[in-house]
Amino acid sequence: MKRRKFFQLLGWGAVGSFWPERKNIISSEASVPKKNSHSMDAWIEIDLAAIAWNLQQIKKRTSTKIMAVVKANAYGHGLVEVSQALEKSGVDWLMVGKLDEASTLRRAGLKGPLLNFGPFDRRDAEQIIKERISQSVYTDEVFFLAEAAAKVGAQASIHLDLDTGMGRTGMAYELALRFLEKVASNRHLRLEGISTTLTEDVEFDREQVRRLNEVFTQAKKRGINCGLRHAASSAGLLASPEFYLDMVRPGITLYGYYPNAPTQKEDPLQLKPALRLKARVIFIKDLKPGDTLSYHRAFKASKKMRVATLSLGYSDGYQPQLGGKSWAIIRGQKCPVLPIITANHLMVDLEGNQEVNAGEEALLIDSVAGSPLSAAALSEASGLSTYRLLIGLNPLLTRYFI
Repeated sequence: MKRRKFFQLLGWGAVGSFWPERKNIISSEASVPKKNSHSMDAWIEIDLAAIAWNLQQIKKRTSTKIMAVVKANAYGHGLVEVSQALEKSGVDWLMVGKLDEASTLRRAGLKGPLLNFGPFDRRDAEQIIKERISQSVYTDEVFFLAEAAAKVGAQASIHLDLDTGMGRTGMAYELALRFLEKVASNRHLRLEGISTTLTEDVEFDREQVRRLNEVFTQAKKRGINCGLRHAASSAGLLASPEFYLDMVRPGITLYGYYPNAPTQKEDPLQLKPALRLKARVIFIKDLKPGDTLSYHRAFKASKKMRVATLSLGYSDGYQPQLGGKSWAIIRGQKCPVLPIITANHLMVDLEGNQEVNAGEEALLIDSVAGSPLSAAALSEASGLSTYRLLIGLNPLLTRYFI
């Protein structure tokens, strides 16, 4: 695909001169660690104290156990370091979405309860047993785990995932009792929990919980202990206590954001965003009216301009849709991001500022609640979800934990 077509698909076909209203602000930015002071590459700063605060706020909301969701590199924040901080703060469980994530945490020395909500097959069974990973199951593949456990005289820890209406994965709830009987009769399987994923349609979520509870009750009548019931993500946590059951599974709220616009506006948990994204100015250029920039001359200056190139692009996870809709904060000034984001670079309008020099910091995502550069504000401006803005950040970007 030609670059021109690529830009058109992103909605940049006719690059205009629209910019959000300019405001001069000073952000409460943390100092860059000295070890990064020589680097011109973009980086991320993570406030682990903010994540610990958010966990405590969630604990105030519910007395149930908490399974912290750290899938997708802890929503872009850093899998190992965030998990260590959560474990230190007393979280009950961790949940990942891939077996490799679970193994990474075990190799890093985390020893607490850990659920892999992602898939596995027979070839993975021995590793799951050896690394004491609890595995979500919903097919007869569970007996691969039993085989591997039997070889070493152990038990495989499992959580049965029910499809109560989400339709994505999970055993159909109508078939669960027969399956539970087979699991309960196998001495090499230990059933630790029974779960489902809610659709976040509150009325239907109630029906989903009713279905889960019915399976749980009928199994109990047959002498089967299903362990912990869990269904509520951050949305369920905020919707109603009836979804809490025995354990909740917060994700986005741990990182200082909410699952939807109404709860983001209300801020019922008084959350603290934990992530800042920064880059450096690597080049400054003065333009005359008619000068053009980037591939296929995608941007044309309509007036004299002073622009800065930053060491950040869409390969780093800075979404192209933010072009023309966001800013970089340099020396406390909001500098509009031009709609010409490429793989490794973006450019900003310095609006005539002659004091900015190459090597200076630029803030692209802020950790201050209410900032125009918070992930929530960027989500509103671009139409992209907060989840995508955070999870999409390249795991290879250097992260500093402060």
